[in-house]
Amino acid sequence: AVQVHVLKGDKAGEWWKFTVNIISVYKQGEHRIRRGDQLLWVRAKDVACKCPKIKPGKKYLLLGTDDDSPGQSGVVADKGSLLIPWKDLWGRRLRKFQQRDKRGKC
Repeated sequence: AVQVHVLKGDKAGEWWKFTVNIISVYKQGEHRIRRGDQLLWVRAKDVACKCPKIKPGKKYLLLGTDDDSPGQSGVVADKGSLLIPWKDLWGRRLRKFQQRDKRGKC
């Protein structure tokens, strides 16, 4: 689970390549995700469904599995991923869950 700020998006063949700034990492998978500018890869057919429409300048909460990107560095969002427009009140709640998880209570 990560909070991302979408900076820009470009089509790259069968994929859309979004430049995002990872603001917070709430839960890590196998691949370590670092804060800062990263690439977010989304298949063109998944972007076409517009659920939600990914807009530069907006912040989102990205939830999903830890898949490899298409031969590039970055993060992949697929059909199993969930991208939700960010709400500021979530930050504090997610930090609490993160602390509970670190203590083994989650």
